Parts: sequence; structure tokens; C-alpha cells
Amino acid sequence: MSGTMESLAAELKREIPGPELALLSDIHDTVIETLNLGFDPSVLLVLDNEDAHQHEIEQLKFKIKEQIVSRMMGRANSVVLFGKVKPGDAGSFTKVVLRMGMKPSKIYILAMALFLLDPSLESLAGRSFSRAILGRILAEELGFKSTAVERVEMGSLLIEIGRIPAVLYEIRSKTSLDEGFLSAWHPLLGLALLRKYELPDYLEETLLHTHFSFLHRSLSPLAVIDLADLVVRQSFSRHGKLVVESPLPDDTTESTLGSRIQDQFSAIGYRKFVDVRLPPDKGRS
Repeated sequence: MSGTMESLAAELKREIPGPELALLSDIHDTVIETLNLGFDPSVLLVLDNEDAHQHEIEQLKFKIKEQIVSRMMGRANSVVLFGKVKPGDAGSFTKVVLRMGMKPSKIYILAMALFLLDPSLESLAGRSFSRAILGRILAEELGFKSTAVERVEMGSLLIEIGRIPAVLYEIRSKTSLDEGFLSAWHPLLGLALLRKYELPDYLEETLLHTHFSFLHRSLSPLAVIDLADLVVRQSFSRHGKLVVESPLPDDTTESTLGSRIQDQFSAIGYRKFVDVRLPPDKGRS
């Protein structure tokens, strides 16, 4: 677990003006340190243990919010992600976790728990899951290996995680934080959350990177996250949701990228944050 915001700033060699550092420390001490996810943190410890017994995993569904369980099951049973599933699979939370992976399951459960802490976080959640879904699709279309696809999806989901404690701070203190302050320092608050819940190290690089990066012959996972972020920011600024143009499936097409996006949003309960529109010339002769 991380120390104070002062120690994080020192570790990263960031020069933070005194008043801003004091405010970051107040957000850390009054919000991050006292966060209540609505379930016992031991849930996350089980998902950290690759050797956890299936009975332990199955019991987790009784310890977390029903809303989170249903969204996890919806995602794990998504045909576009995992193919056709056998009847009855949705009844086993163990199969859900093993299908998604232990670490991704932990990240999804934690993210959903954080976003469900207050209704005012719904738009941030919509933006975050929009990035995650779009980032995953871009990574798959670029031919990334499964581990890189996972990194893009999880990094895209959590890149603004530091805004969550900031919003909760605004609610509790009945104040409004400056957007310039938030844009500059939410990654530091996000880093404190990553350390608190012992999330994978690669997510720290996601929060802290500042340059668009290439690999030898391709975009890097961080570059794909940047692209997804750019598209989502622009769309949410204009429409309040992710709006894309895509042909929808017809009698001869099983799926399109547009339908895959819709399916993934529906599976995790954020359907209201995506609008797939037909191209303007669709159907014209």
C-alpha cells in the first residue's frame, strides 16, 4: 500500500505546488483511506490467489453486490467475447471468474464497486467502460495477443480512476474542484488507488505515461489506449455518450463491430452510453 501523496510525489519526482499538494493529501486521507466498497476486502485477496479453491471463488457472489454479480455474469456470457455458452453456465460464478481470468475479474469487480459508490459517478463509468470496450476492439483488430488485449482493456478502464475519489471529495465537502487541478493530478490519486488495492504494475504505466508510443512495427498498447481515450472524450463532449457509425447485422451477417459494441455495453449494464448509427448512405440505391 502506498504512503502519503507527498511520498508518491517524491517517488515520481513531481513538483507539486504546496496548496495543490495539501488538497491532494486531504482527498487521499478523507476519501481514499476511508473507502468502503460495500464488501469485505478479503474478496479481492481471493482473486489475487491463483491457487484459490473453486468453492472460495463461488462464495464471492454472496459477498459482493448483486448488481456487480449480474454484470460480471453478463460479460462472461457475452457471445461476442467468449462464443456460444452452454445453458446453466451463468449459474456458476466460478466459471465466470475463470472465463474472464482472476486478475481481470478483480479489476472489473473493483471498478464496478467504485463506480457504484454514488449516482454522480455514472457518466464517468460510462466514459471508462466506453474506452475499455473500444480499446479492446481496436487491439483485437490490430492483431494483439490476448495478454496485450487485456492490458489495453484494463488500462483503458482505469485511466481516469483517480477522478473517482475527487468526485466523492466534492460531494462530501460540498465544494467544486478546478478541472485544471483534476486533469493534472488525477493520475496521482489513481496511483494511490492502484497501490491500495494491489493492482498489476502495468496499470501504473498506463496512468503515468505522457507520450504516444510505437512498437517496432505496430502501435503499443498505450497508444491504443490513447486513441480510444481521444475518441471517447470527443464523443462524450458532443453527445454525452459513445456514438459510432456502423452497419448492423443483417440476415447474411452474424455480427459487425457496431453490434459487438452494443452487445458489450448491454452485458455490463451501460447500454445507455452507446449509440450505433447506420452510415448516412446505408440503404440508398
